Amino acid sequence: MHPVDSDLSPLEPTKRLPRSIRHVFNACVVIGGLLGGGVSIGYFVGVQQQRQASLEEIARLQKAYGLRLESAAGAVTDAAKATSSAAEAVGEAADQVGAAAKTATTAAITAKAAAKATSAPALAQPPAAAVNNTIKRANEKLQGGRP
Repeated sequence: MHPVDSDLSPLEPTKRLPRSIRHVFNACVVIGGLLGGGVSIGYFVGVQQQRQASLEEIARLQKAYGLRLESAAGAVTDAAKATSSAAEAVGEAADQVGAAAKTATTAAITAKAAAKATSAPALAQPPAAAVNNTIKRANEKLQGGRP
């Protein structure tokens, strides 16, 4: 203990709480710290579990909708192929119709020239009708005899 005239001793005597009250207070602080830490850890674990469950749900939804998108993409690809094939067939048919029209025009010109050369009366049908008949025959040939 320090002598009373020392610089280290308090100038006035201080009052302290009794030792039993200080021990109870210290115990309450320790218990409160333990409880607060436990609650904090429990909250953190709960949040992590909820986060993990949410990530699993997101993964499940991505997989489910990914499969749907893949099947839809396959259907769209098939439709695009079918459309492309149809467009090619239409192009080929248009080429054949054009060739038939040229043939009909040539036939009409030839018939007209032959009629003039032989001084025979012109065809009963005008050239447009002959062209139409030739086109009809070409269409029937393309369709395989179907009207």
